[in-house]
Amino acid sequence: MERLEALREINPHLDIRPVADPSFAAFGRVLAGVDASREAAIAREKIRMSPDVVYDASVPALEEAGVLRTCLERDHYGQMPIQLGWCYGHNLRLDGLEYHKGNEIDVAVTDCAVMLAQFQDIHWEERAWIDSGRVRSFFIPAGTVFEFYSWGLHFAPLHISEREGFCILVALPAGTNFSLDARPEPVGEAALLFARNKWLIVHPEAQALVKDGACAGIRGENLKLKPLP
Repeated sequence: MERLEALREINPHLDIRPVADPSFAAFGRVLAGVDASREAAIAREKIRMSPDVVYDASVPALEEAGVLRTCLERDHYGQMPIQLGWCYGHNLRLDGLEYHKGNEIDVAVTDCAVMLAQFQDIHWEERAWIDSGRVRSFFIPAGTVFEFYSWGLHFAPLHISEREGFCILVALPAGTNFSLDARPEPVGEAALLFARNKWLIVHPEAQALVKDGACAGIRGENLKLKPLP
């Protein structure tokens, strides 16, 4: 836990807690007994780290490996079909919060941090909004398999070291995060629908996402992480 303590020392504004902390139970849980070693090795072999955030919802090399996908479909998704992809790169800002109708299970290939809130924190007024002061930060050690509940708002992880970047494997109900057939009228919750099974609310500073039609509804500071040297 030396890296966590060093990270907390240079980021006192974030109150970064270990994923094993009881407070993580409000957003998700750590899964024991899930073997993701084969798929993590594939990611380490194939991924070339990016200066930006890269997300591929469905990666054939991961899905065809079979071990992790079969385990998750059988034991955690009630025999429903899932997709298995990855997210990697460099990111130090909150920028946005998303949720899905169905839990997300991730595997930390590298150490990383996540910023989380709850669906219940969203204010449903004329325009949906959420206070960034409700966001909580957690440190995820490499090798951890963890689950976000469907009401757990999350977004891209944050790298804790510039040299490493971050990498996670991402399992979701099949079809999640693919393009919509058509955008619905931006009324109520539908105003947050950004992709299939992906409801997104962003900070106004995330200009690229705002230009793409994301709801600019995160109020307060766009939280930032200072990485380890």
